[in-house]
This record gives sequence, structure tokens and C-alpha cells, in this order.
Amino acid sequence: MKTTQLKTSLAMAIGLALSGNAYAEIIISQYVEGASYNKSLEISNTGDNPVSLSGYVLKSKYNGLDEWKNDLDLSAITLNAKSVYVISNSRASDEIKAVTDRIESIVNHNGDETYMLFKDSAEHDRIGIDGDVDWGKDKSFVRAIQTPSTTFDANMWLEKPKDNIDGLGLYQEGVTPPPPFACETDSGNTPTFTEINQIQGTGDKSPLITSGFISDDDYFVQGIVTARGESLLKGFYLQGLNDDHDSNSSEGIFVSTGSAPSQEIQPGAIVCVKAKVQEYYSQTQLKPDTNNYLVQRTESPAQVNELIINNGETLADALERHEGMQVKLTSHSDLRITRNFSFDYGSKRNNMVLSHGDPLFKPTQLFAAESPEAIALAEDNAKRQITIESDNKAANGKVPYFPDFANDADQDGSADSYLRLGARIEGLEGVIAYSYGQYRLVATNTITQENIITKAFNANGDTLFNVERTDEPSIDDDDLTITSFNVLNYFTSVATGGDANPTGQNRGAENADDFAIQQAKILSALVAIDADIIGLMEVENNGFGENSAISDLTTALNSKFEDEDDHYKYVEIKKKDKYQGEYLGSDAIMVALLYRPSEVKLKGKARVIKTPEQHVAENTVTRDNNGTIEFNPAYNKYQRHSLVQEFMVKEAKEPLTVVVNHLKSKGSECIEQWQNFEEDSDPADLQGNCNRFRVSAAKALGDDLETVKGDILILGDMNAYGMEDPLLTLTDYSKEKYDRDIFTAAYTTLGTDKEGNPLPYEETGSQITQGYGYINLNTHLHGTDTFSYTYSGELGNLDHALANESLADRVTEIEDWHINAAESNLFEYSSKYTGDMVKYNDMYSASDHDPIVISLEYKKAASFNLFALVSLFGFGFLRRRTAKKS
Repeated sequence: MKTTQLKTSLAMAIGLALSGNAYAEIIISQYVEGASYNKSLEISNTGDNPVSLSGYVLKSKYNGLDEWKNDLDLSAITLNAKSVYVISNSRASDEIKAVTDRIESIVNHNGDETYMLFKDSAEHDRIGIDGDVDWGKDKSFVRAIQTPSTTFDANMWLEKPKDNIDGLGLYQEGVTPPPPFACETDSGNTPTFTEINQIQGTGDKSPLITSGFISDDDYFVQGIVTARGESLLKGFYLQGLNDDHDSNSSEGIFVSTGSAPSQEIQPGAIVCVKAKVQEYYSQTQLKPDTNNYLVQRTESPAQVNELIINNGETLADALERHEGMQVKLTSHSDLRITRNFSFDYGSKRNNMVLSHGDPLFKPTQLFAAESPEAIALAEDNAKRQITIESDNKAANGKVPYFPDFANDADQDGSADSYLRLGARIEGLEGVIAYSYGQYRLVATNTITQENIITKAFNANGDTLFNVERTDEPSIDDDDLTITSFNVLNYFTSVATGGDANPTGQNRGAENADDFAIQQAKILSALVAIDADIIGLMEVENNGFGENSAISDLTTALNSKFEDEDDHYKYVEIKKKDKYQGEYLGSDAIMVALLYRPSEVKLKGKARVIKTPEQHVAENTVTRDNNGTIEFNPAYNKYQRHSLVQEFMVKEAKEPLTVVVNHLKSKGSECIEQWQNFEEDSDPADLQGNCNRFRVSAAKALGDDLETVKGDILILGDMNAYGMEDPLLTLTDYSKEKYDRDIFTAAYTTLGTDKEGNPLPYEETGSQITQGYGYINLNTHLHGTDTFSYTYSGELGNLDHALANESLADRVTEIEDWHINAAESNLFEYSSKYTGDMVKYNDMYSASDHDPIVISLEYKKAASFNLFALVSLFGFGFLRRRTAKKS
């Protein structure tokens, strides 16, 4: 322990004195947040006598959200009068270790942990704010007022820079705070106030900043507080008292205080601020010195302005001219959910994204990659969205501005209060901020289900999406119904003690309760679809025996149908096609097929289409990083195999061949990404990682099926949007039509020899010259603007149904049944980010992908089929007929 004489004295004007109680003499006195593992915490005895720390325990909260944990018992310590005890991380710098009394792993903060000293199990003294991800990020603190407090008040601490260890290990009586701020000039006169609208100006930057990112001068500003910022952005929002009636200049501004403002800062307070004007990561704000603001009086809260996006301007334009202001969303704002409430990995918060007019579509769902249209849409999408936030970090399973979310159930056992893509939000109020590269509306009130308008129409009066929930697909029941459904890791090996998969991984439910919810949701969806053939993705690849996942799902599904004619069987591949004699490929998940023997008969055994793999021998591929050659180690990438089964349908003479697929994930890493240094970024063509690898799989599929006779249906999760290269390869690609070159991946193999060695396929890749001619049924019947999946606020189809011409003639309808992509994923079976939120056994959020449902007609009416009607009346007929499903 280190002891020294007093270094500073606490100003008597503070009027605070230590209690005679020994409890009041023990405080957390210093907090060091530094680079790498330079982390330290100091505890002081401010009294005049030694104090035993018997009964004292230091605890922490990770991210300030979880329960207190990592207990560090301090009972063995006796702390001398006017002395300190320093606890540091084992990997801290030698300079920190030189003044450290104890090395402990509990001291490992990154600006978001909260520490509390407990005395005899009661909270005693705290540093940090629960739920604030960066209250102490890149900051160090020294105690200014030496009174224990179970709440964190920034006024009790003096903020220091990152890595500052001045005084660490030396007792300090307290740091004298600066004198209180007075709203007057240096000569003691009343200042001339600069209007907020003058600071904001009519551009995207303040006219008062002539160079750099902060003004040379300080300005006195007066306004009325509209909202506090305690977590997301720390400070408060001011609205001007004198409106210039110019809608192009904002009347609001954020005042950045660096920590939660003092408690007298509340809506309605008239505040004087002396500050510099700052452009902070594209947000115009005021940056005062510590506590350079003063509440002068209190009035009624400021009027809230309606957010209106004018004709000819983007949402981003409208938000810029409302920056810092409090606004209200109305029907005229026309902001709709484009990313449902879920975890935002950018800001590490649960939040939601709205877009102006319509939800946003993935550019490559509508247009070919790198086309001028796709590039323009990507730019437009960025200007048409706003993130809906709460100031304090939303607790898992809670929507702070929609407290009724998931809290009540209707008679069918579903949530009455929910959020759906495409719904318009009205009545929500908040302040316009900018952080993490996004405009944000930080909510200041709450809404109910009545504020979530599910009747949403486009300019022509057509319904946008299935905004309202439906309890079954709206597709007509013709001679044969087929569905494709990604079931989000239906795993039985852990939850039910079923057989294990070859990788030993568990990607699904981690316990029986979660599995019961998952199974109930999937069964509810499949019973409502009532398909005759079911293609499945993400079923655990644990064989085909009685304890396998596919057997479990089939048995459970059959139990929902009393009539045995409605029961299903699953398709099993030949023994020689099984990996290790048991599995469909070597991945943890596989594709699968169920069918109703009463409706279709198997024609022969199921077979496997092997997809290309990527193998690179050690030190054979290089990449140049600023002149430095890095050698690649052995590199092996795989894709899931496809499943093929021929069926005979009662009325048909030729077989129906169904091919179920699940191509390589966009989030994977393939050799092209490694070579182009794109492992951690979205490739420039917006098609995600491994695009060429998926093209290789599409080529292998197309080549394999060229000799197949009869009707062909290619189903599944292709991990490619509707106009991306793999889909174009399988459909109607030509260089002339799309003005684009498409290539397969390099370093690929396909299949193995008798000894199990990979057979070379395409060492350097090849150029696709012509598509295989399959018809994308969704595009033909509904156009390109359909979706089964949503990612980062953009919608599109990863799940597809492609048919050859003979089968396309039989198709009467196709529907993406929006029970999953349109919902908040908080309803999914997994408990991640959902806390103790109630889960329901309905079909909503059974997965993260919507099922595709296809209706086929086999009666002899070929001369008057759907495609004949298209020829006669054009696609307008189809849109009218199927508008309710698109």
C-alpha cells in the first residue's frame, strides 16, 4: 500500500464532509482506462484511522447490463488512514504494476463495465452507468468529492484522458472542482446570444466552423431543453427560443457534455451554454468546457414539430434540416419499418430502422450487380433510412418506446402487440441525432399498437407486402402444393438426446424448452401450409435413423394430422452417397425432403448432387499487401450438397424432379475475399462473400440436370438475391442482356476418386457465357420486388423456386408467406437478446426465412394456363391477381 501527504484539499465551498461512520471512509478513488490491458482501479480510506475491509466485496457488471458478478473479496485487507489500495490487470504496463497492490482479472474494463463496492452485501460505492456502452470509454477518472455513492454522478469525478495514471497509488484528499459557471462575459456583462439556427445554417455543416472540425471561438447560446442524453449521446438537446421560420435551418442542437448532465437539466429548462461549435462525426453540436451551462428558469416543454419530407428531397435531407430538433412522426412523415426491432451489431444495441415511403430492397434483388441501377439504389437506400433508438440501452426483450410489445396474447396464442415490416409508425416523438454513421431518432415518448399502422398502400392503392399477419398462406389449393422452408437449425442432438452430427456442433436449440418452442413454431407453419412436398434447409445432419432430426420432425408433423393420407415420409439417400455411411455431406446441417405418399410416388432412389469445394495447398497462393507477400496456409472450403428426388404425380406422364439446395453463405470467407483483402468488408459488387463459389455450385447444378427429363423444380436457400450471379447463371443470363461478366471460383474440386482424393474441377475458374434457362417463378409471377429474407434493413429473396418450361406451365401461384422475415426476430426460439420475453408456439418467427409456397395444376387445361393469360393480358393481370401475396 502506498501513502503520502495530502496533495490537494477539497474546497470548503462544496459543503460536504465525511461521516464519522467508517463505511463512509472507504471509496473508489481512481479509475484508469488505457490502451490494451492498462486497466486499474484504486480504493481509498479517507478517514483518520485504519479500516478493516472485512465484509467489503468488489463486483462488476459486463456491459453494465448483467447481474453483479466476478466477486473480489477484500476482507483480508486493512487499509491505513489516508492510504490507497490499487488493483490492476495482470497485463497492465510496468508503470501501472509498479504502484499496484494486487493483480486481479476483475479489472478488465473497456468503458462499459460498472463496478460496485458492496459492504455486508449492501451497495456502497459505484463507478459506471448501467446500460451505457461507453460511459468510460477512453477516459480515466479521479475522485473529486469523497463521499460514497451508489449512483454515478460525473460531478463527483474529474475526467482525465485515456491512459492517465497521474496520482495512481498516492492518496489524494480530492480534486478541487472548477468554479461554477456564470452566464456572463469575462467582464461580467450579459452575453449576446447566438441563435441555434445561425449555428446550424442551411447546409450540412455549421457556417461558424471555418476550418477543421471545431470553431475557434466560444459562443453563448440560449434555448429550451427538449431531451436529456445519458447513454447513447451524453448531454442534452436544446431548441432555439427565436424561430427564424426558415425550414432549411434547424432550430435544435445537441450539447455534448461527455457524461450524463446534471439532474436540473430536464425538458422545459431554459439553459445558457458557453461552448465551441463542433462537427463531431458529421453531427453539428455544441461542445462546452466541463459544466459550462446554467439553468436559468423553467417553462412549459417546447412544441414538437411534425417531421415532413418535402417533395424532391430525401429523408436524409429532411433529417439534416431537423438535426437536434424534437420531432413527431405522423402519416405525412410516411416512415415504415424496414428493419424490425433486433440487435444492431454496429452500435451494439437493440433498435429498429424505418425508411421513407416503402421498405428498402436489396439492390441486387432488383438489378444485376454493379449495374448503374444497383449502384444508384444502394446510394438511395442510404439516404432513405433512420434508426429508432432509445437513449438508454434497451434491455433484452424490451422495446422501450413500445412497452406493450409481446406482453399480451390473443385467443390463438399469438402476441397481440407486435411489429411488422412495412407498417407505418405514427405518434412517436424523439430528437434527431447522428451517430455510428446513421441518423437516429432518439425516442422521447412511448407508443401503442394503435400507432403501428398495418394498412399500408403504395401510390396506386395497392397493398404493400403482407403487412398484417395471416394464419395461413393465401395461395389457392390446386392439384399439388410444394413448399421450401429454411427451418433455422432444427437440431435434436442436444435438446432431445438424438444422434450427433459429424462435426459435433450444435447450431440449434440449447435446451429442451427452446427446442419445444422451435418445434411448435415449425409444425404450426407446416400444418398451415399443408404441402404435398416439403423441401427443408438447416436440418441437423445426424443421419436418417429413428433418432435423427429428420425422423423427429416427420414424426412430430404426422402427429398433427389425424388422417393417415395426410402423413409424410422423408427421403433417404443411397448408402453409397452417404458421408461416413450415415450423413448427407460433411456439414453440421443438411437439406431434406418430405412427401405425402398419398399424393406422389417416388421414382427411384434419391441422389446427391455434389457441389464444388475449394482447396488450396500450403504456400501456393499469395497476396500483395503494400509490397509485402503473405503466404496462404492450406485452405479448404466446402459447400452443402444438393438433394435430388424424382416423383410421379397422378396425372403426369413425365416425372417431377425436385432439387433441394442450400448454397454457400454470404457471411463465409472464400479465397477471393482473402486475395482481395475483403475478409471483413462487404465486397464492392454488393453480392456478399463467396459469390463466385456459389456460381460454381450453380454451374454444377445446371450441368448435372441437363439430361434430366420431365418437369424440374430447383428449390431452396441459394444465399443469392434474385438478380445476383448464381441466379442469373441458372436462369436467363447472357452478356448482351446484362452487360456483365460472370465467373466461377478458382481452385475448385468436384467429387473424389476411389481413394477419396478431391478431383480437380476449375483451377482458375471459368466464364459463364449463357444461363441454363430455368424460370424464376417469383420474378415471372410477381416481378423482382419480392422477399423472403431481410438483412440490414434491405429485403430480398434468398429462397427461390426455379422451374423448367414444362413445369412453369403448371404453376398457378407462388407466395412468400411472410411469417418470419416480416417479424421481429426476438420472437424466435433462441433466447439471445430476448431476456425473459414471452415466446409463443405460433408460426410467427419460426425461422429467419419465409417459406415459399407453390401451387401446381396437373389437369389438362394447358391451352388456358397462367402463362397463356400473361401472353394475352400482360403481367398487369398477374399483379392484380396476386397483389395480396406480393
